[in-house]
Amino acid sequence: MICIEVCVGSSCFLRGSSKVIAEFQRLIAEYRVNASVHLKGCFCLDHCTQGVSVKIDDTVYRETYPGDVQRLFEEHVLSRFEVTGAGSTEG
Repeated sequence: MICIEVCVGSSCFLRGSSKVIAEFQRLIAEYRVNASVHLKGCFCLDHCTQGVSVKIDDTVYRETYPGDVQRLFEEHVLSRFEVTGAGSTEG
């Protein structure tokens, strides 16, 4: 199980954490990995002045904007799955 946590504290919320979460939700559904990826909100990852913070398993990514989510998802989530065809994966 891959765990993605998106900070929803006041600073990250004001910087667009809800849009970041929506983009992760879209990608999880698109690639049908909801059984293997757990997405949740969290509070304070200690980078409040650096934009939305996202934690994928044990690594924190700072200054995450909705436009960054696809790249993060591909590099740090989908890369762990065996790709079986367009839009589908097995992990």
